Amino acid sequence: KTQPPSNPTSPATTATMSNLKGNFSYVFIPANDSLPIEVRTGDKSGGLSDDFLSKEAKRYFYDNSDKGDRQRALEGATAEQRKQLAQQLRDEIQGAAAASQSPYASQMLGLDDDALINIMKTQHTSQTCEITAITVPTPLNNHRAVSMYTADDARTQNLPYNRRATELLLAAGHSINQQPSPQTVSIGAAPPGGICGDAFVGRCHDNEVADIWERVDFTVEDADPKAQWCGVARLPGGGGSGPGGEQRSLTGVMNQNALPSTAPQDFKSGSADGYTYTQNDDEVELRFPVASGTKAKYVKINYGKSSLKVTVAGQTLISGELGGDIVKDDSTFTIEDANSGSGKELCLTLGKKESHTWPFIVR
Repeated sequence: KTQPPSNPTSPATTATMSNLKGNFSYVFIPANDSLPIEVRTGDKSGGLSDDFLSKEAKRYFYDNSDKGDRQRALEGATAEQRKQLAQQLRDEIQGAAAASQSPYASQMLGLDDDALINIMKTQHTSQTCEITAITVPTPLNNHRAVSMYTADDARTQNLPYNRRATELLLAAGHSINQQPSPQTVSIGAAPPGGICGDAFVGRCHDNEVADIWERVDFTVEDADPKAQWCGVARLPGGGGSGPGGEQRSLTGVMNQNALPSTAPQDFKSGSADGYTYTQNDDEVELRFPVASGTKAKYVKINYGKSSLKVTVAGQTLISGELGGDIVKDDSTFTIEDANSGSGKELCLTLGKKESHTWPFIVR
């Protein structure tokens, strides 16, 4: 770790920013689960002012969008077409403002046609992206900031839900399902509903006191929701989203009504292969359908620190890694009548060691 100099304005500090050399690694997380998470390499010499990762992400999302076609369409639009485009944007803003009561959206409604067209050019034809601050630099995380880069029009373009990127946000303490008031809107927080489309994730050493900003490695191992840095991020002062996690990006305010149907609204309940689950901050409940004659003596459960294996009458129902550590003494099972009204269910309750929402249940 670089130690802060005694005089932040000394010549040695300036050299820290100007003599950046070497490469750094970052990851690319495809929205398509069948594709692997890739580790990529960039040049760190550009520093903050000419950051390689930021430029690479913007280029990627521009090249994989229809912004070039949009730019040509806007430049060639007639006066009547420009008026129609401005009204279309005004209608979209009106819908977003009614749902969110956002002062930002309300102010945009007062702009004239030319101003709205210029905004449309900026939003729809320039090389931009949305940046989500997964962690901000703090002393507890050694001044390491982790950021995620995604398409800023992911929702309006109905890009597919990115499960792995969303799990990473959740693991760092962000909430993706609360609807904040306009006063809590901020740039750089988790978008509501989670991440859509492909994502890049990188890390930097950012210490304003020591005048240090430098790209450092973020690996495929770091992209695991159970990586150590995620646990640190959830701690008070750890740099992740605090309790409630209500803040979100301005892009999310404009697009909150355009969430694709594939995106879950939360991680509190759901179903997987052969079971359903619910969870709160303190425990997870899993329910497995079993034969009507199933008795407790047929059930064998192996509780690991962060793993689980459930066997009934010699048949394995589930086996894998859990989304967090459990307290064995707080974990129990019962055999109950099925909620559907027919048959039986094995109901398994797992006590969580740490109070937070798991980014996944079993994998």
